Amino acid sequence: GQADVSVELADLSKVEVDLILMKLDMMAMKRQNSGIAAMLAEEADSILTAVRMVKTETKEAFRGLLGAGAALDICWLRAKDVGGELTDQDETGGMGAYANGAGGAVYPWTEGFAAGTAVDMFPEATMIEEAGIVFLGFIEPLAVPKLEAVQFTISGIPCPPQSLNFRVNEDFGSPGRLPFCRLEKPVIIGPEKKFRVAVIPYTAGNSECIPLALIITTAEKMSLT
Repeated sequence: GQADVSVELADLSKVEVDLILMKLDMMAMKRQNSGIAAMLAEEADSILTAVRMVKTETKEAFRGLLGAGAALDICWLRAKDVGGELTDQDETGGMGAYANGAGGAVYPWTEGFAAGTAVDMFPEATMIEEAGIVFLGFIEPLAVPKLEAVQFTISGIPCPPQSLNFRVNEDFGSPGRLPFCRLEKPVIIGPEKKFRVAVIPYTAGNSECIPLALIITTAEKMSLT
């Protein structure tokens, strides 16, 4: 393989950077979970890189909530985005473990797992030209977490699995707190990149494991349903 990989990145103005950092500050949930807030602050450079990758393709500025149409914005990944139009799937067969929201129902993160059996949280998909995702970590709202590891495959190349050690988190079992696992490094899926996300449980049962992932795309692509 190549020793070096080059990626074209559009420039961001000071106004755009300020808007992005302001948006991340609003999304950080400081009062609910200081660890998640710290993660967003510490990984701001990676998030800015992802925005620059998307801007390279769209040629449009980041405007956040002030924007509309083709202007760029950031939002948290939702279950309905798995296999949705931003990943060029938009069909039940491409939604993996979360297809149970099809047919007009609400898309949940809840899924039942068999012990030791890997499942595609995000089946193989390709980002559309106007969107990118940054995976930062995972949270597990259930009292007894089931998942123990996650593996990303990017452009057909499997990355080393990363542990999901929810049970050793200081917030595990604390009322009103969401234990979360931070990835060793942010995983950036740029425009038109093929990727897959698989998870494996250590025991059987239901899980509500939610990716802490940001979607960067145009305002007009951010649909409510």
